[in-house]
Amino acid sequence: MCGILGVVQTTNKTNQQHFLDALNLMEHRGPDGYGVYHNQHISFGHRRLSIIDLSTHANQPLTNTNENIVIIFNGEIYNYKEISDGLSLSTTSDTEVILKGYEKYGTDFFHRIRGIYAICIYDQRDQEKPKCILLRDPAGVKPLYWTNTNNGLIVSSELKSILPLLPQKPAINELSIKKYIHLGYCPEPQTAYQGIEALIPGICIVYSIPQNTFEEKTILTYSFESQPMSEAYATKKTAELLETACVRNMVADVKVNVALSGGIDSSLIYAYTHRHNRNITGITIAFDDSAYDESEAAKAHANHIGGKQQVETTQVDNKLDLLNKLLLHFDQPYADSSFIPFYFLSKAAAKHSKVLIGGDSGDEIHNGYMGYRVLPYLRFVQKYKLNLLATGLLQLVLPFLSKSRKRIARKFMGLLKTRNLGELLFYWESWFPPDEQMYKENPFTYSIKEVLPPKPQEGDLAYITKEYFVGRMQSDYLRKSDMMSMLNSLEFRVPMLDEDLTKFSLNIPYFYKSTRNTTKRILRKLHGKFYPEQLTQLPKKGFTIPLDNWLGEENLNVIKHKLTQPHTFYTKFIKKEYVTYLFNSLNSTKNEHFISRAGIYQRILIIYSLELWHDTYEKSNNYTV
Repeated sequence: MCGILGVVQTTNKTNQQHFLDALNLMEHRGPDGYGVYHNQHISFGHRRLSIIDLSTHANQPLTNTNENIVIIFNGEIYNYKEISDGLSLSTTSDTEVILKGYEKYGTDFFHRIRGIYAICIYDQRDQEKPKCILLRDPAGVKPLYWTNTNNGLIVSSELKSILPLLPQKPAINELSIKKYIHLGYCPEPQTAYQGIEALIPGICIVYSIPQNTFEEKTILTYSFESQPMSEAYATKKTAELLETACVRNMVADVKVNVALSGGIDSSLIYAYTHRHNRNITGITIAFDDSAYDESEAAKAHANHIGGKQQVETTQVDNKLDLLNKLLLHFDQPYADSSFIPFYFLSKAAAKHSKVLIGGDSGDEIHNGYMGYRVLPYLRFVQKYKLNLLATGLLQLVLPFLSKSRKRIARKFMGLLKTRNLGELLFYWESWFPPDEQMYKENPFTYSIKEVLPPKPQEGDLAYITKEYFVGRMQSDYLRKSDMMSMLNSLEFRVPMLDEDLTKFSLNIPYFYKSTRNTTKRILRKLHGKFYPEQLTQLPKKGFTIPLDNWLGEENLNVIKHKLTQPHTFYTKFIKKEYVTYLFNSLNSTKNEHFISRAGIYQRILIIYSLELWHDTYEKSNNYTV
């Protein structure tokens, strides 16, 4: 697991010192060493975190024997030994397997690899037509950003290493910012910068350097339509593929541990990995707030199968300084507060090993969120024009509901005003629902229609699954886990996104995986083969943190001061009066039936992260040719 940076020039040569400075902005991704390669067309750089073949022979950039193919690679290929037959290798690294496999079979070789990866290859075997090949794993676990400037191509694992190498400061992508305001992240492939995008997962880009042209090849993309199968077969096959995925994810020449919470997914991964390695340790984070702490449930899972566990606590002196540091590390606005506990988990895990296996993405491929249960029924009401009837019924019961249930009922009433499933799902995920009663007046300076998705072309259930998978999972959760783990020089692996397992799981009939009352039905069945029923039926807590308690009043006042200054960037999108309303709502119970205290903090975090990022953007002037 590493950081890669590549510049493919069609005109001017890259300043080597500027390139090295940009590469070293990602030192956290690879503290074990670095390498650079320059020729008339390219500058390739690599920061290394040594996981497979720890020798210097596996250092990157790596060249073939004739030195006419060069590779930089971030990630791990778990099946590299199985696919190395017939290749002439001088190392035991997975990097060389990719290099030699491509040299022998071309891009067709990529169909055979299984892992998490971002790959950049320079090929000048045809000196008249040198080319650059880009590829990212089909789930998008590993990031790869790219931009095509007037001088050529720039690619990197993180945006921070691209920005200093641009001819000029990129313009702000205002559409991306508007979507961020609603979702708390910038949806891929767009970024907050015009002209810089995330490479689409599973798509191979072949860039012809002299012609400055691009060709796309599909390596592996997923279908989200259900396929006919029995529930018994779906359960049996999932068990087989999940165990294979866990075994693959333990491939390393260093110690591997598992992130163990009290949830279904992480404890299931822990059980399968423990079956094959009795020395594997479950790393657990303990929190002071019992509503969010799962350390006791994690301990119960570890004890039941006789596994090892390491419980770590979270300690930080200046919480606002840490918050600012982490927000700015994302290089663009980001506001999913679960990055804070994930940072603590990564920091703790890095003390024990370089590799951590997690249970992430089980929710996305096995219907783990409330939306999977609720949206099909809301869609039924919407499709058959029962909106007025359903809204009337909700109005009748509203006076008898608790504050929290009133908020849910009001959200449903707002959602029932949407026109199609695309809008319905967008507003379900949005932090700013369509219920006008939430606001004294419209808080936005732009039309909400600008950010609404087009009418879906897929079937309803396939669309819901796809949007969770390619939307929130790729752009939010996977970016969080990559950025926070690599900030701590830790490789985070995701068995649930093994290519073979994911391809099968996404095709399992929707209601095998969730019903109106139950999520992750198949995973719960597998969980029950290892653990007692009381652990299998534990309610989902989610890996989050009580932001209001964690930040405290003093830090909140600092944030409030910043957001109420006369000149702020966010007012280009959100009216300042709405921010005042949010802060006032923290000290009043008047609006509790519209918005929770946690919801207020989340909205404040969205706006604060945007303002913080823009301050840094404005101060950035180190752009070079």
